[in-house]
Amino acid sequence: MLTNRFKLQTVNILFLQFAVVAMLMTTGCNDVTGPEEDHGVVDILIEPQEVEMEVGDQQPFEGFLIDEQGDTIDPAEIDGFDITWEWWSSDSDIFTVEQDGSAGTGTGEGEGEAFCILEVTITDGSSNFGGRDSSLVRLF
Repeated sequence: MLTNRFKLQTVNILFLQFAVVAMLMTTGCNDVTGPEEDHGVVDILIEPQEVEMEVGDQQPFEGFLIDEQGDTIDPAEIDGFDITWEWWSSDSDIFTVEQDGSAGTGTGEGEGEAFCILEVTITDGSSNFGGRDSSLVRLF
């Protein structure tokens, strides 16, 4: 009688394990919120990479999101992610840049160098991507 009871408990435990595995396979155990797809961004790029300009000249800059293959990604195609673009100058006495990167202006009184810097942050509520690139600006 003891062996039958032991066999019955063993069968019950095996059945319970099978039921739990089957439930997990059908429902999954992924608690991630937000978009189900990765944004695919692995790097950012600022263009042009180097600029020479005179005081008062303006230069437009543009930032690009780069995927694993080195191709650019249109930010409009990244649904469900918040993308923050931050532009600034390493030395505003020599060079300033608009917040959207549309124009950088040589402000210095003489020769000098500064960097036009772009920092991009992509978030979806559960993960973050941060990237930074810069362009050398020479003022003459």
